[in-house]
Amino acid sequence: MQKPLSNATLKKILETANERDLFIVGHMYIENTIDRILEKKFSIPSKSIDSTLFTLNLKMDILTESGLIKGNVKKNVELLARIRNRYAHKLKPNEQRITNYVRELHYLGSTPKPGGKYAKYRVCVIRTFSVLEKMLRK
Repeated sequence: MQKPLSNATLKKILETANERDLFIVGHMYIENTIDRILEKKFSIPSKSIDSTLFTLNLKMDILTESGLIKGNVKKNVELLARIRNRYAHKLKPNEQRITNYVRELHYLGSTPKPGGKYAKYRVCVIRTFSVLEKMLRK
């Protein structure tokens, strides 16, 4: 199991100006945390989790059916995955679609002051990450 990442470290990582890096790396930290939850809560070996057959959809099904993840946290994870998929599989993702996905994200707390393009994405990644990290500590 990997060493936990702090919110401050994640915030620094997400400061990149490269959109592709921002969206792929942001999602990677979320999925990595989901993997650690599955290892700890369900004793699923990392070898199994690392298999390409063990998709994010399957991971989310396990967490949803167990009641660990729901509501806006679940929605954020799904939206972050959609954004990541657009950047991972398209040379030029449709910017309007990305903007729409970002608009649908939930802050999972108070709404901060506007902070530039994709600031909401960054805040939502960090807050979703925080909620998932708390699940690990329970």
